[in-house]
Amino acid sequence: MARQLLAMTTETDVSALLGDIRAPTLVLHRRDDTLVPVELGRDLSEKVPQATFTELSGRDHLSFAGDVDEYIDEVEEFLTGERREREPDRVLATIRFTDIVESTRRTAEVGDRRWRELLASHDEVVRRELARYGGEEVKTVGDGFLVKFELPASAIRCALAIQTRLADIGLK
Repeated sequence: MARQLLAMTTETDVSALLGDIRAPTLVLHRRDDTLVPVELGRDLSEKVPQATFTELSGRDHLSFAGDVDEYIDEVEEFLTGERREREPDRVLATIRFTDIVESTRRTAEVGDRRWRELLASHDEVVRRELARYGGEEVKTVGDGFLVKFELPASAIRCALAIQTRLADIGLK
């Protein structure tokens, strides 16, 4: 059925009627369309009085495939005379902040040199577990890390692993 429908649409020739179109017309065609060459889109727009031809990037033939935003922007501007400001792409993420328990007291107990060694070990443990669980280090602040995960479960598993590994070196 799909093959017959495609054959019917490709065999239908309305080119003799194109000069009679009096409505504002926008012809959009993707530059590297794999089904219909862009030259045919240009030719179509030349046969329609006062048609606007816009060549889009991409290779998809269907309007709902590929870069749909570019397609919609062109239609919107053609119909309204302007383009709306688009919302930026959004990311849903899990953010976690780590902090060593009572770090000021521990520094006083063990001294600056030993504390720097513990802090270096801490940072190594956190970064190893972040890599293991797919976390992204956003920023470090003193003895804390600000990290981002795509999945909440990964953030939780990573936090538990960090707690376990830090207990081995005497940190909470």
